Amino acid sequence: MESPFKADILKGKVALLTGGGSGIGFEITAQFGRHGAAVAIMGRRRQVLDAAVSALQLQGIRAIGVQGDVRKKEDAARALEMTVEQFGRLDILVNGAAGNFLASPEDLSPNGFQTVLDIDSIGTYTMCHEALKYLKKGGLGRDPSTGGLIINISATLHYTASWYQIHVSAAKAAVDSITRSLALEWGTDYDMRVNGIAPGPIEGTPGLRKLAPEEMKGKSRETVPLFKIGERWDIAMAALYLASDAGKYVNGTTMVVDGGLWLSKPRHVSKEEVKQLSRVVEKKSRTSPTGIPTSKL
Repeated sequence: MESPFKADILKGKVALLTGGGSGIGFEITAQFGRHGAAVAIMGRRRQVLDAAVSALQLQGIRAIGVQGDVRKKEDAARALEMTVEQFGRLDILVNGAAGNFLASPEDLSPNGFQTVLDIDSIGTYTMCHEALKYLKKGGLGRDPSTGGLIINISATLHYTASWYQIHVSAAKAAVDSITRSLALEWGTDYDMRVNGIAPGPIEGTPGLRKLAPEEMKGKSRETVPLFKIGERWDIAMAALYLASDAGKYVNGTTMVVDGGLWLSKPRHVSKEEVKQLSRVVEKKSRTSPTGIPTSKL
């Protein structure tokens, strides 16, 4: 699909993306690169990193890959240092690294619960904490006129509750809280913006393949108000908006990009039944409690 943004909207910007080698993360990485940014990808799997960087470079995008684990402070620091050494500065950090799997609470061990929190919430905070010296106004290597941007990839699972996702719901609730707190404090102290994106089900991603059995995907389309599952492009466009000057006054917000799914509920009564009930109610409302038509009162 053609981007609605100008091709040079991120010209001169440098972005580091965790989890940027596959799925939604790769699409954000690619779109940032196509719109002028130099990009660095951080991930644990060398093979995935190398394949992603090669694909980006074939498109003429300046890209590097850095192997590392967001849960480790030393890996986070090294990835940031390598990004700035290679490209001279850092403007945008996207925290997309995440862990997920389906598990009922009685079958989910505390260790499994902690692993997801460590990757999603502790990992997000670790990257933010290590990136501060580069992203703050006057930070190392960056334009001293303004601060940079952090985008945290979240979810909508914790807005109500989701079956078999207690670990991820807790982790993403923490991520949203981190987003708001850093937007308040670092926005005030360092002229930085911190925002989030909460994707819904996205076609062609490892998450959808792992979490939604094939026979459930058709039903998922029926429950989304827009009657379709989202695309990776949709999330990348939201990230581009936040990273561009169009989003320069947006701070502390987690943008929901799910077609309205988190608002949806089963339709227990058909439209035709509602119309019939409405006619009955309307007919009753035309008479007073005593049964005398209201037009004669």
